[in-house]
Amino acid sequence: MDCGLIFYSARKTSFCERSLCKSFSELGLNLQNTAFAIDNKGVGSLIIDTFKKCNIIFIIANLSVDDKKGIKYILSNALSNVSVDECKKLKNDLGEDGYVIRAENQFMIVLPDEPEQIEAIMQGPIGRYILMK
Repeated sequence: MDCGLIFYSARKTSFCERSLCKSFSELGLNLQNTAFAIDNKGVGSLIIDTFKKCNIIFIIANLSVDDKKGIKYILSNALSNVSVDECKKLKNDLGEDGYVIRAENQFMIVLPDEPEQIEAIMQGPIGRYILMK
């Protein structure tokens, strides 16, 4: 399966990408494109563009930001008028939990911008989730 990667105001981007890509081959995922956004308008445009090419998008962001610039706030507003089939928290014992959101055959996976936490989620809950679908 082809997937896209979006960094939204993320830190340690090269380390995060390396941690994420380690798991892709095990899950049968092929990274098609990587993009970067620094504001809510940019991340929205990138999500729309990436979903035109791939059914799975990984978003790496600082999940501890809870104001209007935070990815959780942006996505909750963006998805308020979208029929979402599933929204599931991905438990992370090392820090911020990730999320998987599914609408029909499209998946958005939101992960923290810490390489160790990405690896923990990819080897645990998200790996099992993707392999089941």
